[in-house]
Amino acid sequence: MTKFKSRRLCSALLSLLIASSPLMSIAQEISAVEANATSSAKPQSLQKSELQVGGRYFISADALNVRSSNATTGNIVGKLSLNDEIEIIDVLNEGTPLVQIKIIRSASVKADAAPELFVSKDYLSKKELVTAATKYFVIQNVATEKTRVYERCTATPDCAHKLVMETDMVVGRPEEGTKTDPHAFKTWLGHSKISEWVKFYQDGQQHYPHWYKAGESLKYIPDPITDSMTKTLGSRKWMVKDAKGNTTMHGAFGWYAAKVTPADDINGMNYQWMHGTIGWGKDGAAAIELTRGFFANMFTNPGSSGCTRLENRAIAYLRSILAPGTDIYRVYARESTRELETVTGVFKKKVTPLPRYAHNFEKPAVWNYILLTDGAQRTNGLTADAQEIINKAIPVIAGQNLIEQGTYEVDQYPNAAALNYGKSAASGESGDRYKIDSGWEKDAAKTNFRGYFLVDEGRFVDYAHPDSVKTKGAIRVSGLADFRTSVPEFLKTSGKHNPPKVTYRTENDNGTPNSR
Repeated sequence: MTKFKSRRLCSALLSLLIASSPLMSIAQEISAVEANATSSAKPQSLQKSELQVGGRYFISADALNVRSSNATTGNIVGKLSLNDEIEIIDVLNEGTPLVQIKIIRSASVKADAAPELFVSKDYLSKKELVTAATKYFVIQNVATEKTRVYERCTATPDCAHKLVMETDMVVGRPEEGTKTDPHAFKTWLGHSKISEWVKFYQDGQQHYPHWYKAGESLKYIPDPITDSMTKTLGSRKWMVKDAKGNTTMHGAFGWYAAKVTPADDINGMNYQWMHGTIGWGKDGAAAIELTRGFFANMFTNPGSSGCTRLENRAIAYLRSILAPGTDIYRVYARESTRELETVTGVFKKKVTPLPRYAHNFEKPAVWNYILLTDGAQRTNGLTADAQEIINKAIPVIAGQNLIEQGTYEVDQYPNAAALNYGKSAASGESGDRYKIDSGWEKDAAKTNFRGYFLVDEGRFVDYAHPDSVKTKGAIRVSGLADFRTSVPEFLKTSGKHNPPKVTYRTENDNGTPNSR
């Protein structure tokens, strides 16, 4: 495949679209307005008489101005986000709506942004707010190429979160790069938020055509990959020429693309979206498996250039449950579980599943989808959720707006992926996609992994991102400040856990030792 010189292959210069995204517009609120409070769950404002010095409160606005002095003009030093936590230092007098604070927890404003900090008391709440954007959060483990969605637990400060989805993904390919940067197409780690969803997205340079373009005949969509004798032959149907005559893949961004913010390549996520891929829903994970295949990549690379790619049914399901504003955390971690799954028996094995998820073991949830042409290329365009389409009485007409309908089995049972250095890094089974370790047992004490990700809780034990210098640039960290050199409190835990056994390389393994 002909590759662009730009490191932003996934975005292809999307700054114009980013500027119009909902979360980016929040940051451009005029200074005369103290807060952007779009949340339908916003509680009634607290009176100053109800506030206590030393008391801790949560921000109830999507974005709340933080000021460096007790005045309401020309002194904004940042914007706090929904559910950021602060402590009251001084309630001040009734003549001002501001109160003096210190920041306890925020992803967007540093605690030392100014010697003194002030916010409006009208957007403080005694409790965290649960909204569509805060109900769930996403953890994408680049090391194991797994995407997981958790329902956030707020019952107590130290409660385990609940897994609601686990699926495979493909991350940016380490086998390729540019002349100046061999790591140009790797996925960056860090914290971002979904800024918007786009249905049947196409990049700005039009290198990757829409999966479906509004107004076009459905006959222009290539046939399902699995309708051919082999998946490799089926994938060839999706090879097309772009506007410049270069070979590319039709519909490489799939059914839906989630843009993220911050998005830039300085303090953001390098324009690396989360999106679908080629193929139809009936193809299942075939397109994901193809990205790991040698023959498909000989002709054109259907893999990711930094974005995270999921099969189309999976990304459609995420579109139906994840609202703009949802947190995405990208990590590079060893996996483990708090609870223990046991396997007994020799000839007839019996699995005793994780107690907390026993009801989900080999019993996936069923999600029905109806993919329509309606909403193509629109920001936050119509989902494929069958129930939503039925409830809205949207016409479904075969041969006109109906593309595909079916079911998707949502895996809700957590499976910790083991480190298996004997597997190829590109197989999706090694647990070390970017080969940050040598894989030899003699080097076990020199591992570049730090801490563990408990997949049954959605929390971390002693986790830190692998060091960029020690991994020789393979790992890059950016995004919101709260997840660069630290871990948010709600994602932390400690205590005993049960990591799977590590398999090290042997002299008989194919491939060459880590070249770094």
